[in-house]
Amino acid sequence: MGYFPSGVTIVTTWDGKAPVGSTINAFCSVSLDPPLLLICVDLKNPIREALEAAGLFGVNILHDEGRPVAHRFSRDPLTDRFCEYAYRFEPGGAPQLDVAPVFIDCVVESIHPAGDHLIAVGRGLRIEHTSAAEPLLYHKGQFLKLARPPDGSQS
Repeated sequence: MGYFPSGVTIVTTWDGKAPVGSTINAFCSVSLDPPLLLICVDLKNPIREALEAAGLFGVNILHDEGRPVAHRFSRDPLTDRFCEYAYRFEPGGAPQLDVAPVFIDCVVESIHPAGDHLIAVGRGLRIEHTSAAEPLLYHKGQFLKLARPPDGSQS
């Protein structure tokens, strides 16, 4: 599956009163009406229990300079992941990282066990898009930037 490139997100939720989050690249749109998306979370991921208990999550889509954020949220102890990154939240919503140009606040619609992962389907309640930065990509175990042709065209 590493041959399929994907975007990189930080999925956030609450563990009691503290924010928790993890780097997740298994994320996609499911439906526009109603607005549904899904994330896949490894059963060993430390945010899994918090996500199930909170019943909500946020998807912070990273831009092409987001490698340090992705590394921190995949490697550092769960309690240290937010220490360098500012966040905010709407009452009843998930933590929104200031470094993410796109954020989608979701309520959990359903959770499905699937092998060594959980598939969480969320209903998008709020989306915020703050910049047109290029996305951070993940392919074959490495973070990559989106390459544009030298003339700047989209083809």
